[in-house]
Amino acid sequence: MTTVSAPYPPPPAENTPEAYGMLRVANELTFEQLDDDVALNRRSATSITEFRAGADELLGTADDQYIATIAELDALYWMGPANLWRVLNYATLEGYIPAALPAPSCEAELDDAITQCLRFVEDAAAPVQGGQGSFGWGPFADDLLPSCLEASDASYPSADYFADQGIVGYLEPVLGYQGSLCDGVPEPVCALGSAGIAARSMPQCEAVFDVPPVLTEVAPDPADLADWNAAIATLEANSFGTNHYWVRVFEYQPGMSPTLLGDTMGQVLPNAPLEYQGPWLEREPSDTIPPMAAGAQALLGDVIDDLGLTGAAYDVGIAAEEVPCPNCHIFHDGFVLMFRDDQTVIVLDRETFWDS
Repeated sequence: MTTVSAPYPPPPAENTPEAYGMLRVANELTFEQLDDDVALNRRSATSITEFRAGADELLGTADDQYIATIAELDALYWMGPANLWRVLNYATLEGYIPAALPAPSCEAELDDAITQCLRFVEDAAAPVQGGQGSFGWGPFADDLLPSCLEASDASYPSADYFADQGIVGYLEPVLGYQGSLCDGVPEPVCALGSAGIAARSMPQCEAVFDVPPVLTEVAPDPADLADWNAAIATLEANSFGTNHYWVRVFEYQPGMSPTLLGDTMGQVLPNAPLEYQGPWLEREPSDTIPPMAAGAQALLGDVIDDLGLTGAAYDVGIAAEEVPCPNCHIFHDGFVLMFRDDQTVIVLDRETFWDS
């Protein structure tokens, strides 16, 4: 008499608590745990860990992979119904299956990591001249955010931030930060493993960070404004050539955290007295009034004092352009000081006219 064993049940549907628990087991457990505790066929355990290790065959390096679906798990070498059932059984008995799927989110730890990554990359990246109507590439969220959410490259070395912290230099900076949290700590952000957190959370993180700041131009105190205008009149009278100056002050509600200098400049520069046309952009040393005429530096110092910002930290950017002019030259410079902690932006515009 031949005994026919009952077939194993089919694996659970994708995006169910059972599937979630199985993927946690497949992505988080070591080879020894998969081999001994889950009781997988040794070749199955090897197949899982080799897939996770990527091309370099080393776990904990930049090319690590995450098993994202039950179908992907099923497709691995030597899995099959019996081994899939063992993964599900282990996930059920050991509490890996939640009552409900966790809502995708950008966890606080991950949010903080991306914030630090953005600040680091903004400071490290050299601005690059953009096309017509562009403000350069270096300090802008459109370029920095992918660097911190997707992959680092030589221009925006976000992975270096994590390497500087003594963490493995993942090409994927989110995973680099995750690598600092997941050393034997399964909760709260490591529930899907260091690779899985990016696959699950990055769209939510991008929605959190892809928000521009809201800037509002404010009217200075009339007495302060009178003092500034008097200083400007003296400055213009003593300038070499024909120069005109304007001071503008903005307050802003932060958008992405942190609000980047480039995002701020992108909003205040087009509203300058002359429309910018593909300017030259430079990030200047922080907390230092940029090079300009001594009277203009003194003017900015007075503005800072009058606004109660003396001693406060600020970021500095400069944009410059030559505006087309028949038989003449018009140069327009914008000096932008962003007081991040005080959510205040000071803009000094300078227009220089030369009759050729």
